[in-house]
Amino acid sequence: MTILTEENCRQALLGGLLLGGGGGGRLADGLRAMDDALTYADELEMVDVDELGPGDVVVTVSTAGTASEFEEGLTIDHWMTALNNFAEACGRKLAGFISCENGGSSTANGWILSALTGLPMVDAPCSGRACPTEVMESMGLELLPDYETLQTACGGMGPRYVETVVKGALATTTQVVRASAAAGSGMVAVIRHPVNAAYLKDHAAPGAVAQAIEIGRLYEACQRQARETGTEAGSLYVRALEDRYDARVLMRGVISDCSPRTEGGDGVGHLDVKSAEDAITLTFRDEFMFVNRGQERLATFPDLICLLDEKTGRPVTTAEVRDGRAVCALVIPKERLILGAGMTSGSEDLFD
Repeated sequence: MTILTEENCRQALLGGLLLGGGGGGRLADGLRAMDDALTYADELEMVDVDELGPGDVVVTVSTAGTASEFEEGLTIDHWMTALNNFAEACGRKLAGFISCENGGSSTANGWILSALTGLPMVDAPCSGRACPTEVMESMGLELLPDYETLQTACGGMGPRYVETVVKGALATTTQVVRASAAAGSGMVAVIRHPVNAAYLKDHAAPGAVAQAIEIGRLYEACQRQARETGTEAGSLYVRALEDRYDARVLMRGVISDCSPRTEGGDGVGHLDVKSAEDAITLTFRDEFMFVNRGQERLATFPDLICLLDEKTGRPVTTAEVRDGRAVCALVIPKERLILGAGMTSGSEDLFD
């Protein structure tokens, strides 16, 4: 068991920001969720999947909706309503919570519920790193013909308040939850996909939160070293990622020709990173999906494609990209990541 204190929660979010690969939510939202959770409990418990019985039931905690349409914040009441509705409909005792993925905010999915209920977080997020589709977060459940999922959602205020309880096939229930987010205020708290610990061990990403904490510690160590030595933190962090995770620098340069748009609730587009001698193009759907130099493919999701601020080393999300920003584009090979079974779903189909 790991005790999650303010320090390693913060480190988990900083590491999650890198593992977001351009997605995974805003760090500020993750820090706010951390503060809320630690208001209700001085510390949280996180267990390894091996500490559970093979038949223990674990559920995924997530959100659904579009951050750009997010009008009202999700409250404690939203989360507890979604959980209580789930518990009533499921009829089975829950042993813990997992997050759908790692990210600047999504790593914190479940922390508030863990603080309120005393149920532990389980270090086995669905996908490990952030990903652009719900099916990639579904641990291969869509391949089980007899699996019937349960999803509950809650969000909105006043005339746009919504509660949803839906059972059935994974794809159709996911569509209903997305529709409830659109009908409400843009985003809903979601509890979904009950599975036993044995399935979790084989199909989720056990250890991926511990990896996020390790990456966050590395980031903080580089920041301290930069302050003590007067060295640029960005360069220190890049070298540390090269040493620890076989990161490969693709380009140091300036963002240009950034063309984001919203498509189906996702932030989609392309951007170039240019130096005086060269240029590469990054394609994103919330997360960075591909990197090309001309017609040459340099990296493909689920490889972890990242933009780091050139000076600070802080990862830049696709929602933060702006022309003129100096960045370092790098990739960490998928073999150095901890990934769930759903990540084998092909990414090439996400773009024409």
